[in-house]
Amino acid sequence: MEKIAIHIMGEIVLSEDIGKAMKKWREMFGIPQIETARYLDVSPSVISDYEVGRRKNPGVNIVKKYVYALLEIDKERGGHTIKALSKVLNPTSMKAILQIKEYQNPIGVKELLSTIEGKVICGENNLSNQLFGHTVVDSVKAILEMNGQDFLNLYGWTTERALIFTEVSGGRSPMVAIRVSNIKPRVVIFNGVSELDKLAVKLAELEGISLIVTELSTDELLKRLKEMK
Repeated sequence: MEKIAIHIMGEIVLSEDIGKAMKKWREMFGIPQIETARYLDVSPSVISDYEVGRRKNPGVNIVKKYVYALLEIDKERGGHTIKALSKVLNPTSMKAILQIKEYQNPIGVKELLSTIEGKVICGENNLSNQLFGHTVVDSVKAILEMNGQDFLNLYGWTTERALIFTEVSGGRSPMVAIRVSNIKPRVVIFNGVSELDKLAVKLAELEGISLIVTELSTDELLKRLKEMK
């Protein structure tokens, strides 16, 4: 957990907007301001003031207490985010992953949609959701090489992300894998799909996942996604 704490503290302290970085990490852990404040024995307004920049930038000691509060709260909840972070910081070799990225600041699904020239198949009501990152997966290699534990590693630091599958024929296999998994992404994007499988669409609807397709080439898709902040 120490390695995770150092990583998060480093990103916050080196950020151009420390308050915004603090807020991003709190939201990635899914911890409300009031719970963070209670753990630190301060009022929620203090946390809010730091996150929106109404108070002077916090020093290293305050950032350290803030980060450890998030980690301890997550640990009490079962440590799900800690486990995800451990996998990212100690990655296994997975050739199926073409790109994995965490955003400096969360972005809206609509922004991602515009970047990749995507078409929404289902889940239009979820386009106001925010994403904290994306993972691009070669679907053929994923089917041939990945096991259940490897699949969990696709989520990086958080499930509030887009899973993007390239070389997709119909999309059934990725959606079945997501259906049986305990954790789900916010958005699934298919690249290069020839004919979208009706079951894939139905599964996305059942899971409340926004399903998007894009006709960009894989190289162009990776290029545009890499440039996202």
